[in-house]
Amino acid sequence: MPTSQPVTETVILHLKEGVNLDNVASGTGANTSPAVPAFVQLTDTVKVQQGVIKSKINTSLFGLSVNLLLNNPVDHALAVATLSNHWYILDWESFEHITAFVDSEGHNSFMAGMGQVFDLEVEAPLTNPVYTRFTSDASAALAAPVTEVAFFTLPNGAREDANTTIEDALKPSMQAVTTVGKSSGGAIGWVFDAKNTGDAAPDGESIALHGVFGYASVDDHVKWRETPEHAQVIEDIGRSPLGNLGLGNASMPGVNIFVPDSSMFHVKFRAGL
Repeated sequence: MPTSQPVTETVILHLKEGVNLDNVASGTGANTSPAVPAFVQLTDTVKVQQGVIKSKINTSLFGLSVNLLLNNPVDHALAVATLSNHWYILDWESFEHITAFVDSEGHNSFMAGMGQVFDLEVEAPLTNPVYTRFTSDASAALAAPVTEVAFFTLPNGAREDANTTIEDALKPSMQAVTTVGKSSGGAIGWVFDAKNTGDAAPDGESIALHGVFGYASVDDHVKWRETPEHAQVIEDIGRSPLGNLGLGNASMPGVNIFVPDSSMFHVKFRAGL
């Protein structure tokens, strides 16, 4: 992918123990933790970077509370760890702008501020940022009350062929997700930086696709997954050109307290401050 094209950066981090950013937008948490003003400063720093698409800044929290667990038993330690995942998604005009920010003098102080809010020693489900070029607008999916975020892998040798087949191979499935699954919007994108997998992909493979799908609730999404139509979508993808190239689910056991041992997350996004 040419670096001059727009790119979406996705980062997953762990909040430090005791840090709660739920009230940042209202300002009610400003006097309770030094992490809150540090977080606001981080957000302000990102906003002014050259190349950030201002209209699409999103600061996100994995903010689904434990009482939404559909009456399923859940390990409390796992629930707490999962709810500490903090996400942010940024749209940039190009990958060169991301590189320029990383190489800038201000990036070191930015990372120091990150250390006040996030536990950078805890390994996240993805060890590095993910850089995606979505094939359609992801705004509706990210604006939904709940967003399913999923990652898929491919053998490294199949990446080039797969990149040319994404839209045609997945178009029928995307239609079913919105018409039958009642998703409020969805988008699939190509992950063009293969050095992001950690333990998420087997040897010789890497994360290649990134999907986001919006729903009214986790319950709505789970109900869709239990339908025959959803089973047919999975079967069709397996028979598609992408399936024949070796498309698989990223391995992220324990990251989703609603659908254990899956490659997806449920995230509640909110607009950047």
